[in-house]
Amino acid sequence: MVPNTESYHAQSQLLADPTPKSELMAGVSVDCVILGFEEEKLKVLLIQHNGGPKDGCWALPGDFVNNNCNLGEMPYEVLHRLTGIQDIFVNQLGAFGNLERVDYRRIITVAYYALISPQKYVLKIGAGAKDVKWFEMHEVPKLIFDHKEILDAAIQKLRRDINIFPIGFELLADKFTLTQVQKLYEAILGGKLDTRNFRRKIIKSNMLIDTGKVDHSVPYRAPKLFRFNKDFDLASINNSFSFQI
Repeated sequence: MVPNTESYHAQSQLLADPTPKSELMAGVSVDCVILGFEEEKLKVLLIQHNGGPKDGCWALPGDFVNNNCNLGEMPYEVLHRLTGIQDIFVNQLGAFGNLERVDYRRIITVAYYALISPQKYVLKIGAGAKDVKWFEMHEVPKLIFDHKEILDAAIQKLRRDINIFPIGFELLADKFTLTQVQKLYEAILGGKLDTRNFRRKIIKSNMLIDTGKVDHSVPYRAPKLFRFNKDFDLASINNSFSFQI
């Protein structure tokens, strides 16, 4: 097929004499997958749209990129404005740009994800949202566009990374038991782990520090409380550090 050269400029000419913005690029947005761990369940934070073509629908927190804002700053601005959450660290998940991902216009989105402890944050319904709510994974409602695909991609990345990096501890309180750590891993990996094997590996990894304190809130023998070792050497993890369901 012979390309229609009248429909575009060569890149060099485009930079020197740009055409209108509407012809240069598709709309660009950011979407955020915020995961939390509460009541031994992995949860995701969703917003309900207020107005617009998806009024009343549930979605990942997101919005168009502001022309006056760096891309890396947008997830923080969006989260604070829509949910009230701030002072968290997000990681870029990837870009999603299928032609038909949005049903009314061309939009490319850059997705970010973060792990937080819901108990540490107070949610606020911001401008553009009717509601903001944590959902367990098996209770996630129908989501707009390809947000389910983005959520699934975040979960898959988390499942890969948790066997390589000491992640997930942001989802726990500052002090926690080994049982709570195992419940977290099981919630992320989606199944039961052998307790004896898990404890042996997690202690051997030196990721945890014994606080010398115990949890008196349980009716049975008080378990030890641990905290994450912030000086943990990532290079010390080898191939044996892997948890299979």
